[in-house]
Amino acid sequence: MADEELAHVYQQLYDVVIPDLDYYLRQIDCRDGCPVKTDGRGYMLALHAGNLLEGYRIARGPNPFASICGMICGAPCEISCRRDRVDKTLTIRAQKRYLDEWFGLSKEAHIKSLEMSYARGSTKPKPNGLKVACIGAGVASLTVAHDLLRLGYAVDVYEMMQLPGGMLVYGVPTYRLKNEVAINECYAIEYLGARMIYNTKVGRDITLTELQAQYDAVFIGVGLWKSRELPIPGAEAPDIIRGVEYLRVRCVEEQWKIGENLVVVGGGNVAFDVARTSVRNGAKKVTMVCLEARDEQTADEFEIEDGMDEGITIINRVGPKSVERDSNGKVTGLKVQKISSLFDHTGKFSPQFIPDSEYVIPCDTIALAIGQALDMALFNGWDKKDQLVLDRGIIKCERETGRTSVKGIYSGGDVAFGPSLFITAIRHGQEAARAIDEDLRETRPYQEFAGEFTELSPMRDKEYLRTRYALPTSQPADVRIHNQNMVENNYTGLEAYYQANRCLQCHVNPVFDGTLCIKCNGCVDVCPCNCLKQVPISQLNLEVGDGSIRTAVDNFYGVESVTMTEEELANMGTAMLKDEDLCIRCGLCAEKCPTQAVTMDLMDYSFRWVG
Repeated sequence: MADEELAHVYQQLYDVVIPDLDYYLRQIDCRDGCPVKTDGRGYMLALHAGNLLEGYRIARGPNPFASICGMICGAPCEISCRRDRVDKTLTIRAQKRYLDEWFGLSKEAHIKSLEMSYARGSTKPKPNGLKVACIGAGVASLTVAHDLLRLGYAVDVYEMMQLPGGMLVYGVPTYRLKNEVAINECYAIEYLGARMIYNTKVGRDITLTELQAQYDAVFIGVGLWKSRELPIPGAEAPDIIRGVEYLRVRCVEEQWKIGENLVVVGGGNVAFDVARTSVRNGAKKVTMVCLEARDEQTADEFEIEDGMDEGITIINRVGPKSVERDSNGKVTGLKVQKISSLFDHTGKFSPQFIPDSEYVIPCDTIALAIGQALDMALFNGWDKKDQLVLDRGIIKCERETGRTSVKGIYSGGDVAFGPSLFITAIRHGQEAARAIDEDLRETRPYQEFAGEFTELSPMRDKEYLRTRYALPTSQPADVRIHNQNMVENNYTGLEAYYQANRCLQCHVNPVFDGTLCIKCNGCVDVCPCNCLKQVPISQLNLEVGDGSIRTAVDNFYGVESVTMTEEELANMGTAMLKDEDLCIRCGLCAEKCPTQAVTMDLMDYSFRWVG
């Protein structure tokens, strides 16, 4: 084959898109990565500018639980953050906490924040005569209540415990989140009009059959309150601690006596909550055993590091085999066996134990934290129980609506989609509230966006690239294990100011005017991230998507490109390509351009609910 033919065979065709408003919105990576579309960029820039009230408004607008998310959110926004591709992600969650504490964490502050919500309706709607029951007072159910109350619904919340908040109060240790913060935020939704019915367990004190008869719709957001059992000899006994139940008691500072030498089975976040809580509950030695290798553990990295700082020993790649007991039946240890690999070549979970590698870890207490399950007693006495479809032990729901297989029954949060972040459960609540309203009032709401672009000076101060990543400080480990105070401190004003300045400002984009470009390649040469490239039109995949790329080329050049040869396309003109994953908004391309064909344009966006 001739060199010319080989060049044709291996020529790369680039799949490209033509930017529209939705495209530019997606460039705000923190917003795009947040399940409820919180504009982290917006509140960080407001914080840096000294407009703290506006920053708080932006943080609170899409999220009725902004305060708890400022303290314990798993921060998918930080995972998505463009800055993470440069050096280290932005500390978005910690900056939200700074704004939250500045605004206030009291009941009065949270009531005041109700007026800042972006949700449809208002805080004083006209009653619409429809009633909805929410089962469970966790974030999914209370988000449903928050959104429907603003539309005029009457909402009753049934909670089996004596306090609201679900896992916020009964699952998150107080060294990570103070109960008062969560309860105050829940109280604001009660103030909005939710009727809270405590100490009432559905399936015991009232049935789903009765709820369906009394309400126009029912939302199930009960969470996963049962610990999964471990099928090994000796683990079925009542003296083996079940992690979720243990946290439910300890998180409200009730007593639970444990021994001095405790072993926790599990390697996820709940397992670390159990282990770290036990350090504060009097255990002198805490050991964690988990199937996964260190880099396979599902716990957040900060949990692992903080746990190790507090003296917790982690043994990786071992599997529990049996609970060892003495002649009186007391726990004396956990027999484990080493594992060579956890997954097979296809990625399927398939632990391979190493022969003759068993040994016993001495202990007097064992806690299981290997997963969570649904308490099936919820469905006791329900005449439609057989119609509800379960999938792998959780309620099967339609994504983005929470509709179940039973008409009028909706669900969300962990009980519907498995264990996930609080912010994800909040999104489930918002989606279910919209679906309930659509079904009961036959509404079809949607968000209408508008964008305005303003040209900026490209001469941006590069200090934002020199500021180093820094988390808030923490209490020293030898101090914090002796109290229940929050481990992480809040930023000082100066620390928050500097960290907010690290934002790359993803709403500012280089915009290229092909009519002014002289193809000098200066912008490509000066780009520090190699995110720009000029290629002949022949290297564009003109057939990608709906054909809009070919239409744009034809409109710009006034031709019918479909009839042209590859050589003719190559000679026709050049396309400027930009890799959004690499661009850091430094503005050097616009500074370098001699004809002002490249400008830096700021996008302001707004939206409103329609319908």
